[in-house]
Amino acid sequence: MTILESFSRRDALRLMLNMGVLTFGSAGLISPRQVQAQEPSNAFVLGHFGSANPQVLGKAMGTYKNAFGTGVKTDFVTVSAGSQVLAAIAGNSMDICNVGSSPMVVGFGQGVKMSMVYVQKYITDSECLAVRKEAGITELKDLKGTTIGLPFNTSVHFALNAALKSAGIAANEVRLLNIKADSIRAAWKRKSIDAAYIWAPVLNDLVADNGTILLRTGDLADSGLLVFDGIVVRDEFKRQHPELVLAYLKEYARLCDMYENDPKQVVDVLSPYLSLPPETTIEYMKTFHSIPAKELATDKWMGMPGAKDTGVLRTLRAQAEFLKEADQLPVVPASFAPFVDSSFLAQMI
Repeated sequence: MTILESFSRRDALRLMLNMGVLTFGSAGLISPRQVQAQEPSNAFVLGHFGSANPQVLGKAMGTYKNAFGTGVKTDFVTVSAGSQVLAAIAGNSMDICNVGSSPMVVGFGQGVKMSMVYVQKYITDSECLAVRKEAGITELKDLKGTTIGLPFNTSVHFALNAALKSAGIAANEVRLLNIKADSIRAAWKRKSIDAAYIWAPVLNDLVADNGTILLRTGDLADSGLLVFDGIVVRDEFKRQHPELVLAYLKEYARLCDMYENDPKQVVDVLSPYLSLPPETTIEYMKTFHSIPAKELATDKWMGMPGAKDTGVLRTLRAQAEFLKEADQLPVVPASFAPFVDSSFLAQMI
């Protein structure tokens, strides 16, 4: 029996303990008691992060209820870290949510019974390497001998590792400090770091405080490396209710279209709902990049069902190899194709 076949709800606690060394986002894990106490729900449990994203827009407007039709009960669960998503899915207390590709890889490697069914967003300019203007860093090679702060074993750690390799900089030629996202600002103000690879809104604060952007994660696409958040679905729920998964993804795509074509309505809904100034909501929207279904269906991204060599699969493998080198993943799966389900995407184009 393989690790993927043997994972059960009893393994949820062990999964969370194993993942306690990881730093996915800004919050901790769901407690063991929460996961162990959960039983499969009779509702469609939708997870989402608390930012101004399309899932929260749909929640605020009540549009998911219309998309699923009458008789479908939905519950919304707010999360703040990829580790929470994995623990909840492993414990049968969440059916669908977005999660970063790095924690997603950990979940696949740990045997969490879930599938990636869509790309929630393409990370381009929402995660960047910011440097101090006075540090004299104008290109990647200037990073030699500098101190860089970032949360380890996250998408930004993966991206920085790729950037350093592309510039021919060895790991021992820079000093990397493992700093949580909410502590980056303080380290920057103390001038204990020369640079930081981090996401918005922390990124915006660093740029405003005498910083400049040296590298955007989206710049790595030139080398074929895509960094993204994916939408994952609990496998048992997917088998039992494929029609709800498809309805969710169709509604998600429609909400993403609103970001592009009706930004005023998005701001008008989300700013009061999240108690955010409109300008803050607008700044978030500027760095949120969704991918249309037709483009997702190409081999640059997810490809069609049965595709074996796609941008998503290559990125998942690259991240798995990175996490293994960092001793955060014991084994790199032989293939990530079994974990990426494009069948719903194929029905959307």
